Amino acid sequence: MSSVAWATANIFLSLFLGAIAMVAVSIWFPDVFAVILDGASWLESELGNTGLKNQYNNWVRFLIGDEQLTFMFFTVMVRVVLAIFAAGVKSAIAR
Repeated sequence: MSSVAWATANIFLSLFLGAIAMVAVSIWFPDVFAVILDGASWLESELGNTGLKNQYNNWVRFLIGDEQLTFMFFTVMVRVVLAIFAAGVKSAIAR
């Protein structure tokens, strides 16, 4: 399998598993999920108040919502876990 196919599969798998992880954390650990949402809301307000001109700041505020930041957080965490898992499998196969 080519490296482009592996990268594409990694992206789609991390998006799918990130959504599952977000739902699982929101169900089983609602307090942790509330903290993550609060952090995303804080980051959204900080990024939306950077002093940019309105023509740019409107796009930043429109594109970066706390929902997107929360989903991005879970997707990145899943990608880190997948990278560690893939490195372990690759190391085990190389032996």
